[in-house]
Order: sequence, then C-alpha cells, then structure tokens
Amino acid sequence: MIIDPNEPWGLPLDYMGRATEMVIEQGLPVAVTVADAEPGRRDSPTITASITVMSPDYTMTAQLSVVTLAAYTGTSWEPEPLLVKTAVEQAAAEALGHLEWLATLLPEPTTPPAP
Repeated sequence: MIIDPNEPWGLPLDYMGRATEMVIEQGLPVAVTVADAEPGRRDSPTITASITVMSPDYTMTAQLSVVTLAAYTGTSWEPEPLLVKTAVEQAAAEALGHLEWLATLLPEPTTPPAP
C-alpha cells in the first residue's frame, strides 16, 4: 500500500470510513474501513482490512483474512496512516498463507492412461 500524504489516514475514505479507492496488496484487493467506534463500545476506534474472494460464477464467497487493529496509539486519537498500512500488509500475508494451505489440499493431477 502506498500512503497518500494528502489524506489523514493515508487513503481517501467515505463518510462511513470505507476506502473509496481500491487498495491492492501483493496482488490482492483489500477492503479497508476506519471506524470511530465498535458496536456496543464507545471510544474504541478501529482499522479493519479484509480480503474476500468470489468464484467467477459468483456462487461462492470465501473470506481469506480479516485484520482489526486499534486505530490509535498512546492516549490521543489522531490519524495514523502507518497503522492502516500495517493492517493491509497483515491481511495480505494471512490471505496468502491461507491460499498456500488450501493449495496443499488439492489432489495431485492424475495422468490419463496411455491408449
């Protein structure tokens, strides 16, 4: 992820805290959200980066990674783009690890018998 120095969080966000531009990390699209609070908790801003893949025919969805980090360090809450970058990188690393593991579950291709 390339941090945009013109944006407080390093990337443009909409009114709901969702990234308005596609974030690509290690070839994977990452959905990024910066939330000012979690449901049922006050004053707990978070950054969430998630990677979800869908089959070409849209019949199956698999969430490969979800990383949630506290959106602040220390005692004050100020935008910290490096935390967004960290969440994105962790999500991509987890997703790639899951894809590598899933590849080990595929059966070995068989060679058809010679005629």
